[in-house]
Amino acid sequence: MKSAGAIDEIAERLRRAGAEIRRVATAPWIEDAELRLGFKFPRTFRALVMQYAFSSVDVGPVTLFANQGDGGEDDLASRLFRDPFMSPWLAARQLVQIGLPATGNYDPVCLEGGVSSAHEPVVVRLDHEDILQERPKVHRAILAQSFIALVGQAQDA
Repeated sequence: MKSAGAIDEIAERLRRAGAEIRRVATAPWIEDAELRLGFKFPRTFRALVMQYAFSSVDVGPVTLFANQGDGGEDDLASRLFRDPFMSPWLAARQLVQIGLPATGNYDPVCLEGGVSSAHEPVVVRLDHEDILQERPKVHRAILAQSFIALVGQAQDA
């Protein structure tokens, strides 16, 4: 896991990008979401969402879901399960949807390939039409080499 200082720096970048952010002692909504998914979030992302609650925010090309635990429209713990077809498809592949393109497109933006890995997962945008049409090949675009790199794209306010 990243050091506490690194997680605090990620949180500060989100704050500077415009997120309302606060430290939390616990985040039971994250643990509940992980139980429903059947796997834990990747380490760095998990450390952030277990230590900080924050509003939805644009970070580079992505609108990150909020982490408030309030079940709101844009809240991570509820968004993971909202779409009755796409949500199970993503979960079966251990893809953690963290947001949507900032353009408003419905393509899921996910952490890919790092749930059980020692390496940080890449951030990808998947073509929602490919998923919904059950195409054998789902087009994907790498948006950042890691969640940390994605947050590094945030513009200082």
